[in-house]
Amino acid sequence: MIQLYKNKNANVKKLSFLFVAQVFSGMLPAVLFVIYVLQLEERNVWLGITFISAMLFSFAGYLIAGRRYNILVSGYRGEKRLIKIAKKLDGDYSVFTNLPVRYKKNRSEIDMLLIGESGVLIVEVKNHSGVLTGSSGAETWVQRKYYRKGKTTEIKMDNPFRQIKRQREILKSILRANGIDVWVDNILFFSGFVSLRLDLSANYHVASSENELVAFIGGYQSRKPLAPGERDKIIEILKNLNRRTVGGKSV
Repeated sequence: MIQLYKNKNANVKKLSFLFVAQVFSGMLPAVLFVIYVLQLEERNVWLGITFISAMLFSFAGYLIAGRRYNILVSGYRGEKRLIKIAKKLDGDYSVFTNLPVRYKKNRSEIDMLLIGESGVLIVEVKNHSGVLTGSSGAETWVQRKYYRKGKTTEIKMDNPFRQIKRQREILKSILRANGIDVWVDNILFFSGFVSLRLDLSANYHVASSENELVAFIGGYQSRKPLAPGERDKIIEILKNLNRRTVGGKSV
């Protein structure tokens, strides 16, 4: 049985704002052009420059908002997919999604956290595509995309495991502050169409498909199994981390 604890995605409001910003900034140049055409009697060079500048500024805003929106909506879809995967798991798990973790001045958000008899596992989802190259200790990885006619783009991205390491340290600090010292493991899940060329140490876990992720979770065994009663204590601690928790649901 899966006990699911959903947290509101912090990016939902941002997505709504960016969508509205795209619509507004996309329509504004056309509106400004119509206004300019109607101002036939007052038209002059400075007025023309002002209107053209405003239209260019609006178009730039449209591109920026659109790019940011696509990034956030991609991540949002990846997190929704995680929930669907969690519901397919066999076994007894308590699953937290979009879990905010804070300890002193350090804060982050965990896409999905599983607590089961086998241990505690962080799942971080990324929706990158193309070919990814990198290593365990590198600060950045390289994302390459190949297009028709031989066109290639190359983008540097932060090593996702640096983010995961930070999440793990914050979570362990929270648990220790509540008298619990357990092993916390993690896995990086790529939900998009990606080819991985990574040089990773044995304790760096990656899944590039739903089947790989489900298989890893199903066969996962912690280095330090949970002691009797620890699971329930951890769940109570996590439920009280933030008031955004919607509540537990058995699936």
